[in-house]
Amino acid sequence: MKALIVIDIQNDYFAGGHFPLEGAEEALQSALVLIETAHGNNDLVVVVQHQAPAGAPFFETGSVGADLHPSIQSAMRNSPLVVKHEADSFLRTNLAELLRQHKVDTIDLVGMMTQHCVTHTALSPEAVGYPVTIHADACAAPTRALSALALSGLKARHLVV
Repeated sequence: MKALIVIDIQNDYFAGGHFPLEGAEEALQSALVLIETAHGNNDLVVVVQHQAPAGAPFFETGSVGADLHPSIQSAMRNSPLVVKHEADSFLRTNLAELLRQHKVDTIDLVGMMTQHCVTHTALSPEAVGYPVTIHADACAAPTRALSALALSGLKARHLVV
């Protein structure tokens, strides 16, 4: 089974948030298409939400900025939610266990920020052994150039489409 892992598409990364990313809206729209496709194919969709401690510059636990983007909330349906506190979506979460429970053998990644949480998740020791595909058009970073640089580096280990 394939899993689509949707990383940190949260309000703080959009206009009006504490850390808006270049291309966030476009990445969101591409991610929504991939989520709908995954649901249609009966693939596992896992949504990841980063929570930061009180006083953090963004994603502060309990803040509107830390909430998932409303479009992602709507698209989730009954998808499992993984809450994380580190860049790597596997680190100290139940993500690896979810993938094992659902007999996942392939991972697709989308989300924010390309150079940080997407990269750390793709290169996680827990991701070793899974073919990983990163969907470039469904990722965003502080600048498009930084996103492109991160994706270029990821191509050495994973498929970037």
